[in-house]
Amino acid sequence: MLLESFIRKNHRPLFLFFWLLINLSQAAGTELFDDEAYYWIYSRFPAWGYFDHPPMIAWLIKAGYSIFPTELGLRLFIVLMNVATVYLINLLIERKDDLLFYAIASSVAVAQIGGIIAVPDTPLLFFVALFFNVYKMFIEKMSIPNTIALAFSMALMLYSKYHGVLVILFTLISNPVLLKKSRAWMAVVISILLFSPHLYWQFTHGFPSVQFHLFERNAASYEWSFTIEYLAGQIALAGPLLGFLFLWGAFRYSPNSLTERALKFSLLGVYLIFLMSSLKGRVEANWTIPGFVGLIVLSHQYFIDRPTSRVWIFRTAIITLVLVFAVRVYMLLDLPPSDFIKKDEFHENLLATSLIKEKSDSLPLVVVNSYQRASKYAFYSKNLAFSLNSPLYRRNNFNYWPIEDSLIGKKVYVIGPKREFRGESLPLAFFRGQDGRQVDNYYSFSKIRFTNITEPWISEDKILLAAKMDVPGHYLPYFQQSPYDTCSVLLALYNEEGDFVDYLPTGLKLKNITKEKTIVSLGAQYQLIPGVYTAKLAISTCLTGIPSLNSTGFAVNLK
Repeated sequence: MLLESFIRKNHRPLFLFFWLLINLSQAAGTELFDDEAYYWIYSRFPAWGYFDHPPMIAWLIKAGYSIFPTELGLRLFIVLMNVATVYLINLLIERKDDLLFYAIASSVAVAQIGGIIAVPDTPLLFFVALFFNVYKMFIEKMSIPNTIALAFSMALMLYSKYHGVLVILFTLISNPVLLKKSRAWMAVVISILLFSPHLYWQFTHGFPSVQFHLFERNAASYEWSFTIEYLAGQIALAGPLLGFLFLWGAFRYSPNSLTERALKFSLLGVYLIFLMSSLKGRVEANWTIPGFVGLIVLSHQYFIDRPTSRVWIFRTAIITLVLVFAVRVYMLLDLPPSDFIKKDEFHENLLATSLIKEKSDSLPLVVVNSYQRASKYAFYSKNLAFSLNSPLYRRNNFNYWPIEDSLIGKKVYVIGPKREFRGESLPLAFFRGQDGRQVDNYYSFSKIRFTNITEPWISEDKILLAAKMDVPGHYLPYFQQSPYDTCSVLLALYNEEGDFVDYLPTGLKLKNITKEKTIVSLGAQYQLIPGVYTAKLAISTCLTGIPSLNSTGFAVNLK
């Protein structure tokens, strides 16, 4: 009786405590997800911005890793934020049914397992929940403290992930009266000032995140699978078993307050924006994470008065917990592979790292076209690792960090795809399809950037164009030395489906470049069928047939 009475009085803190305890145990015992290692590299190079994301995830990882230099430390503040998010979402619910809330929160599997993975979505979700709690106070009383709190919550959302701007936009659309409120404008201005260091970073680096997210990620042509995968992914992410029911309930619910109205507008708006984005290319399921606060709150409010649905939610929550437990065990244990058990990014990282350290004699590692493998190796080996991004891949923050600079002229071990790179085959799923070999004098110049590329002029058999070439000053002395003086600029071409076609030499060699900033004229002969191609500029490296990627894409119309 005493235990039952204690649980009744303290069920909320007990629920959060066990949620925290389970996730801390999971975080400590599970090897890193690919992107977590990449964000750990972020934290090694503090900055106000990064190629892919704002800096919040780097700050959190650096803070936790300084306490515990392990997987647990890397994930520490992510786990704490995940638990705090559950608490903040519960505060937003006006009519509470605690058992129903626990069942819904537990049924959203991504809220549990996703809560241990150190990616930008978790801090974003936390600050979205914080934003709506502050917004609720703000519309009740537009005081100076509430105005400042609202500004900070908006800025922190944006520092977590750019998707936070959608929450701000749709909250404003849900309550246009805010446009007439001076305190609302004050909050916006303060949040912009708080976010200005990141905006300045973007400006000084040529707005790489804008270019990447809005243009470079678009597919060459639309496929129905993009939209179908998006819709299926949203149901699975919201469930996995009752995702469709939670979505249906949240969409059906009629808000009873301005806060609930903002939650619904944000939920619908986020889903609609990314549905439209699926018409341009593949949409990652987790991009709709900002809508999950509204999903949980609104579906709870809808089902609180529907006993039949509540029973199904309770029963299915138990099944979900069993499935999640099985996934947790799979993530924790390195089980032997079989027809039912496959190795993934949570497994064999330590084994793979040990193997490469032995084969490379602990040399610095260069990985062709995989920031994930380079990052994983750097984390588990504590050795230097670099990702060389070719035109067959994409740019990322390895194009900005000083890692490449420190490897020029050094002996390294290189890992690359078999189709491009010939070396010694590597075992383990982690290196499937990869070869490795030692390179005695490594060099690549991926920090060189071509911008302001003119519209190509096409003659009968030649492509002519001009571009601004930005070269880091410390690269220039290399260009007059052997073998670096042999590096040349290439034109990489892709067909309308986005498939790589060929590298065309332009005739420009780095030995001809003597200034940090210069306008260069480029010409490449071609023998290709007429059509619209996409082109990118590249620079040859010490690896034959594997140049570095040095520009964004631009159209070339061959007639």
